[in-house]
Amino acid sequence: MLRFLPRKARFHRYPVVGRFADIARKRAYLWSFRTENVRPSLYAGAIVALLPIMGVQTLAAFLLALLLRSNVMLLIGLQFITNPFTAAPIYYGTYQLGQAVIEASGFGVSSEVEPVESLITLENAEPELEDHKTAPRELAWTQRLGTTVNSLVIGGIIAGGFLGLILDQIWRFGVARAAAHHAKVEERKRHSDSTPPFTPPE
Repeated sequence: MLRFLPRKARFHRYPVVGRFADIARKRAYLWSFRTENVRPSLYAGAIVALLPIMGVQTLAAFLLALLLRSNVMLLIGLQFITNPFTAAPIYYGTYQLGQAVIEASGFGVSSEVEPVESLITLENAEPELEDHKTAPRELAWTQRLGTTVNSLVIGGIIAGGFLGLILDQIWRFGVARAAAHHAKVEERKRHSDSTPPFTPPE
């Protein structure tokens, strides 16, 4: 799988982040597969991949790798989850999730605008408001847009965190299996070293 990730030797070929190749090569933690460098990459990479920032994901992932001192190969590699073929269904799913959270909690709703009815009732008392009585209708689409963006962000964070948790569990399982296999190999080696070589009878 490493051949699909932005390896150290060819990091300079990547657009945008390639110009920071010299900086990246000097930081060993960006290329480390130690648990403390991998786990932050799994969570941060999954969340960034599902946020509505397609086009700047690679740069955001690189900056997060520097900030979190995490594996840049995994963090950037996870950004390929969102591509021109998968973006539409992923963003639709995160929007629906975020919208459900907003409706249930009320958190993330864009600021309310003054209702049209209130301006209509005041237009006789204050004629100067007649020129502005359509303002709420003009602002309504901005309110909907703000709530939509909030839904995408909230849904992306929640879904990304859950995906990061799944990847983290897979990573932990893989590390445990690898450690158990290594222990068995070492045990066999010690056992074979302690057994005297066979000598045929004369």
